[in-house]
Amino acid sequence: MNAVIYCRVSSKEQIEGTSLESQESACREYARQHDLTVLKVFIERGESAKFADRTQLLALLDYCKTSKGSVQLLLVWKVDRFARNVGDHFNVKALLGKYGVRIVSVTEPIDTKPEGKLMETILAGFAQFDNDIRALRTVQGMKKKLQEGIFPWKPPFGYKTATIRGEKRTQPDLPSEPLFSLLQRAWKEYATGGYTQAEILRQMTNWGVVTVRGKPMSPQSLDNLFRNPYYAGVLVNPWTGEEHDGKHIPMVTRGDFARVQRIIGRNRRIVRHVTCHPEFPLRGLVRCPDCREYMTASISRGRSRQYPYYHCNGECSNGTCYAAGSIHEEFADFLHGLRTRPELVERLGDLVIAAAAERKAATKDKQVRLDREVAGVTRQIQALIAMRTEGLIDDQEFATQKRALLERRASFGAQRDADPFDPKAIRRDLDEIKQPLGELRAVWQGLRPQVQRRFQRAILPVGFVNGQIGTAEKALLFSVFGDLRAHDTTLVALPDERWNRLIAEIQSFAAIFRPEEDEKWAA
Repeated sequence: MNAVIYCRVSSKEQIEGTSLESQESACREYARQHDLTVLKVFIERGESAKFADRTQLLALLDYCKTSKGSVQLLLVWKVDRFARNVGDHFNVKALLGKYGVRIVSVTEPIDTKPEGKLMETILAGFAQFDNDIRALRTVQGMKKKLQEGIFPWKPPFGYKTATIRGEKRTQPDLPSEPLFSLLQRAWKEYATGGYTQAEILRQMTNWGVVTVRGKPMSPQSLDNLFRNPYYAGVLVNPWTGEEHDGKHIPMVTRGDFARVQRIIGRNRRIVRHVTCHPEFPLRGLVRCPDCREYMTASISRGRSRQYPYYHCNGECSNGTCYAAGSIHEEFADFLHGLRTRPELVERLGDLVIAAAAERKAATKDKQVRLDREVAGVTRQIQALIAMRTEGLIDDQEFATQKRALLERRASFGAQRDADPFDPKAIRRDLDEIKQPLGELRAVWQGLRPQVQRRFQRAILPVGFVNGQIGTAEKALLFSVFGDLRAHDTTLVALPDERWNRLIAEIQSFAAIFRPEEDEKWAA
């Protein structure tokens, strides 16, 4: 008679120990004693007992189906290695029976006799009972950890676990630097009430904050972060809603957290319509030094002339007016200091081409890996559909597992981003902006009001505080030129997401100067 062997472990510790080896050894010894020929061994490494997660079980069923008539027995070490649910056990047993395959536990007395069938049912029930007890104890353990101030799950964004993988959590999560400090900075900026979430997101992207997948944070992820009380040192029990003091280092004070919640709740940060007025080119860019709100502008009429002013209508309401001329001069001087020499633009172009060459090979390898992952998930989906057709799983389990697999496949697809590196296009863009970059002040003063606003935002994505423009957040493009001025840095070492951001800014800045000639400059 011919047989196949199925072994499974559900933890990394069992993989690294002797569990798999001892299971297979016991099954092979049983086959030797009963004069069985082992055709194939299926080993499940660290998988749960859910169908869609058990790739080798699906492969086993497919093998028995295609080899119908040539396989008579399935050898398992114990019944609980095969399934952790009574319904699953007998559903798969029935399917294997259609293929002419009978399940044999090499360490338990189950067979086709009435008492053997009863023992099999009892053992399958005990396997499910044990699984349910484990789940209940796991939940109880998580609740106890929360009461002790320890977060029992994967640390939120900006933190890292203090416990070695595989060990019980006994220490609170630790800050993951430098990400922790950058997120802490974002909390403080948003708590001032002077920025929208979109502006905070632009700043964070400019700082180089990315997710674990190397992508910039999404608006939804940022909103979730600002609503999560964990960052204020509070742990919430998801089963009861109870709050407990966490032992981890808070990222934000509870006072600032409460302020952020009020800002979110008011939903008052609606982007105001800013009319382009030649007298006030910096309206919507310059901020109040007291409350960080964008300042508006108006003209005060004297006896013989008019006086343009910027002033704040925000919460500070101090009534202070700032002469428009002095603010414009501050911005013009800032642009003059930011101007870039042509050789630096050439140097950046060389670095872009060098980076493109490195990324080309890396991108090809990544696409091959993603194609392999997508193909594997697609096979699992097809097997899952086949199992539902055979009646092995119910509609709820099928829907849950299929959704998880589709989301996993979609995540791989999301990583197949088009490479923005076209060396010729980037070189062309840099050639177009070479002159404007060297004459930023003159260019700004000559642009039409509508184009001025795009120009300003391309340099200072979230504006600047009046009197403090030297500390304003510059776009990555201009930060890079600052690095090149300071020393001969190797920008090729920039991570992919920063390169993508840099190239997007080059393209956007170049697009500012592509209207027709009569629209490019003011008369």
